[in-house]
Amino acid sequence: MSENNSFIPASLLAAPFVLGTAALEMALMTTVSLARVAQITAQSADTALAKYIELTEQEIKKSKRRESVKVE
Repeated sequence: MSENNSFIPASLLAAPFVLGTAALEMALMTTVSLARVAQITAQSADTALAKYIELTEQEIKKSKRRESVKVE
């Protein structure tokens, strides 16, 4: 019925669907991008924590060696 209406072009009727599809695609891309950023951040934090623990253990070993030398 609306196809025969000369006052409303067909492209105007399809516009909400096209805009809705574009908005959905943008939202999905944004969600995936944010998930990737969160994943990279978590990996970086894990790597930084592991390095901190490693360096702390090295410092503890060095200080124990110094103490053992002083005692002897």
